Amino acid sequence: MNKVFKAICDKTRKKEGKITDRAIRYKIHDYQKESNIASRKLAENAYAYEVMDIAVDKLISPEELKELQDWLSRKFQQPTQIFKRSRKQVKIREIRKKVIDAFSLPPNLVKEANDMADVYPDIYVLENLVRHVVKTVLENKYASDWWKNRNVVSGNIAGEVEKRMSFEGKNKWVAKRGTHEIFYTMFGELSRIIASNPKEFRPIFANMEIEAELRKLEPSRNIIAHNNPLPPKEIRRIKTCLDDLRKQLENYAERPKTQS
Repeated sequence: MNKVFKAICDKTRKKEGKITDRAIRYKIHDYQKESNIASRKLAENAYAYEVMDIAVDKLISPEELKELQDWLSRKFQQPTQIFKRSRKQVKIREIRKKVIDAFSLPPNLVKEANDMADVYPDIYVLENLVRHVVKTVLENKYASDWWKNRNVVSGNIAGEVEKRMSFEGKNKWVAKRGTHEIFYTMFGELSRIIASNPKEFRPIFANMEIEAELRKLEPSRNIIAHNNPLPPKEIRRIKTCLDDLRKQLENYAERPKTQS
């Protein structure tokens, strides 16, 4: 058993209990087909990194690391055209009944996948819309180095962001999220930045209480990020918040500018 597959098995069994090597190989095989990867070894390494969050750079050869880095770069540099498709165009593969029975899978797994394929673009747009608004507003107020101002962004938030950026900087094969620190923030951190700068953001968000909405949505956002289904109530909350935010920003942009 190679080191990567052993690491996958160890981590899978910590989460799922008793599961055979064969069942784990089926998981990797399905991932390989879904990701359109030709090489079984590359699929195994990519699965370990992308699905299981395993630091494979310590387990594979330099050649395999380069192959994985190239594949990740191609994957994450592709245009996000899937977000422009209608739900009918997103094809979720059915799971055969014998597979469901063999591994005690929930029979509604495909329905859950369809539901999450519909809501993921909303959470993606919501999160990055808020990031861009925060960045634009604070740049206009404090210039381009606003992130370094500890009266604007707390040391705790800056420290957590620095850890994330440092990890991706050390692991050159990890695709970068963005060039600015704001793109490494989470919902809770965004809400605290907004709450810490009320004079700048109250005119924009008005009575929407966007920081409270972000705190409420953070658990749902994390559930989606870990490929788990959301209940209908949380899906409606995400869609409502995004609709409200779009309307509020449009209203703000259309207001006449006051003379200073």
